[in-house]
Amino acid sequence: MDWNYPLISGPRSLDRIMGEDSEREEKQPESMVVNDDHSLGYDVAAEKRLIRKTDLLMMPGLALAYFTHTLDRANLGNAKTNGIEKDLGLVNNQFSLLLVLFYIPYALFNVPWSILAKKYNSARVIPFAILGWGACSMGAAATKNFAGIMSTRIVMGAVEAAYKPCEVYYLSLFYTRKEMAFRVSWIGQMGFIAGAVSGLISWSVFRWEGSLRGWQYLFIIEGSITVVVAVYLYIFAPRSPEKSRWYSNEDVKLARLRLEQDSQDQDKTFHWQDAKKQLKHWPTWAYAFMALMYGVGVASSSNFLPTMIRRLTKDTPTANLYTIGPNLTASVFQLLTCWLSDRYQQRALFACGTTCISLLAWILLGTLDLVHLPQAGYFLTYLITFATFIPSNIVPAWLASNTHTTTGRAVALGMNYMAMNLAGIISSLTYRDEDAPVYRPALVTCGCTQGVFIVTALLTRHYYATLNKKLDSGELSHAPGMEARSGYRYAV
Repeated sequence: MDWNYPLISGPRSLDRIMGEDSEREEKQPESMVVNDDHSLGYDVAAEKRLIRKTDLLMMPGLALAYFTHTLDRANLGNAKTNGIEKDLGLVNNQFSLLLVLFYIPYALFNVPWSILAKKYNSARVIPFAILGWGACSMGAAATKNFAGIMSTRIVMGAVEAAYKPCEVYYLSLFYTRKEMAFRVSWIGQMGFIAGAVSGLISWSVFRWEGSLRGWQYLFIIEGSITVVVAVYLYIFAPRSPEKSRWYSNEDVKLARLRLEQDSQDQDKTFHWQDAKKQLKHWPTWAYAFMALMYGVGVASSSNFLPTMIRRLTKDTPTANLYTIGPNLTASVFQLLTCWLSDRYQQRALFACGTTCISLLAWILLGTLDLVHLPQAGYFLTYLITFATFIPSNIVPAWLASNTHTTTGRAVALGMNYMAMNLAGIISSLTYRDEDAPVYRPALVTCGCTQGVFIVTALLTRHYYATLNKKLDSGELSHAPGMEARSGYRYAV
């Protein structure tokens, strides 16, 4: 918790609000030569205490942030089951167009937000973005036509683009490479809880008899929750160990040492040269392509799970209630899988293994006769929900682990999430009204893209494994850019 940051007492420019943290950031010590073991002799017990303290300061706020991120982004899928299309006069494929128009800025603004996070600190950028998408969600409740709902979704896409790249970059400034995947998944599982909560809220408010439609109550309630979370994060999110009252001098020294051992670069300045170099590095584009492939399934599950379940029941409130089970189950499986990924330091194998399950489930959902087998169809939604999202947590942690400059990390993460969000456009365009209620082309598309992801991830893993073998044999004296750390090895 940072009590040293002054409260806003009057109108101030964005640059002044955000820039203060950058100006006050303490200069980091010069990079030092370290080994991968604890050769510098710090106390393991002290390290565990520091990690627990950082978890308590960081994780609750970021988890709440992602909870609202998913809540507001996916509520349109719930609203569809309550007749929002009829109420706003949407015709033909205008609902799918709304999703497309959301995903365009949602993809294009990832890199700019990443640069802002690098320049001004994620603890400043994230709360402003959250406030923006909460306002958009509440504003959507007042819309009367396609133009109105379209405007709110476009702006929401632009501000929601900030969260995931800023979140992973923010975590990389506090945690080592071996600690990242579980933390990303711990935050990511809040998306499933949000899906379950949204289903529960929808089931309740869609039964209300008031002056507003059920979907309007849904948007207002979820948007209000988001605004409260934005205020909480602005006040309590730690900017850095140096500027948080909860870190002692010993904690600050240990935090710096841990990150020095894990990565040479803890530079707080954005360097365009590092950004250009990262964009010329082919794995940056390989990770982005992977995100494009697994992103189709992620977007399809987020936006169309209520629609797919409604195929299995005629009752709209029940369809939203049925989304709770798959989401809560996915939350548990995601935490377990990403913990195992951290435990065994295997990124590609866990991501690909779970994707094989979701690939099969997507294809079966699109090909089986579920009118007469609704129980089988509902079971498949469990498999889809828990397995589809695993790569979206593991791959960004894998990417961050193998990018040793903070500027390069910010840019690469922005590219990764931009590609993942562009996949939402593909997903939205494949769910066409004329394919209802089965949406077979869309479901088969999800399965095929996940197959391509598996191949790409395994090839990338082979590349890094080969480099590690050359480093172990002495054929390479050090990893490129890691001259001061001959013991550095790539995550696979």
